[in-house]
Amino acid sequence: MSTVIPFPQRATPTTTTEAGGISTGRTAPVVSAVYTVAETAEILRLSLGSTYALVRSGEIPAIKLGGRWAIPKRRLHQWIDGLPIASVEDVEKELAAIERREQREQRRRNGA
Repeated sequence: MSTVIPFPQRATPTTTTEAGGISTGRTAPVVSAVYTVAETAEILRLSLGSTYALVRSGEIPAIKLGGRWAIPKRRLHQWIDGLPIASVEDVEKELAAIERREQREQRRRNGA
């Protein structure tokens, strides 16, 4: 005769609830404490290559975990908040540079 020992019941994943506390039966989403380089690039509106370069140089706060870069969310947002704010003069200089570049390209296309 054998003795059967039951395993303890596993905890079920947390489920989301509707108003009134009714379970929807769906598993609650897992919130990560870090961004990937691709997510960071999207947030900063930079190319993936530029973002990797900034991460490797240490400009963007990141750590390497198991061969992958992880950007802690809080540190990234603190870094963004600490960036200098562009003045009106900075914006005007950048717009003037863009306009000059476009004019050069236009002249080049027209053969002048």
